[in-house]
Amino acid sequence: MVNSVMSIFRAVMLLFMVSFAYGAGHGVNGQNATEEQPAEKTSSIELLNARARATLPGMSTSAAYMTIRNSGQKPAQIEALASPVALRTELHTTQMSDGMMVMRRVDNLQIGPGEAVELKPGGYHIMLMGLKQPIAADSEIPVIITFDNGEQITVMARAGHDVSGQHMAH
Repeated sequence: MVNSVMSIFRAVMLLFMVSFAYGAGHGVNGQNATEEQPAEKTSSIELLNARARATLPGMSTSAAYMTIRNSGQKPAQIEALASPVALRTELHTTQMSDGMMVMRRVDNLQIGPGEAVELKPGGYHIMLMGLKQPIAADSEIPVIITFDNGEQITVMARAGHDVSGQHMAH
């Protein structure tokens, strides 16, 4: 019974991830998103150059990075994050505290009108915690960002081992 439930769960998760990879990971006119094109543009928010750290067997956390651009007239604030690959998805920042680099959870992040915020190693980043399985290099990881106006945007983050400036432990 447990094996059949797990098989159904895996099949549903695979279908979910394939549907995201086919739909949400494509930019304008069905082209794959790159640094030059937004991963998805909904109203005035663009998510650019989304990437994630691939994991090694046994690792339970990873991180996702991207640039969030607000071309609108009003501030946009990140209210919530989610990803089907992790039990918890949180926004964190890296800060110097008493001579040591420390990671801290950030409850929300505001992007002003006409501004862009880069989520990058050593700064703001999205933590994927309690991974349900390892993240393979060259796979695409869905990350769902909910903004204060209720807008929800899904971006596909390309996983790789070489994420410039990445931190390995949290």
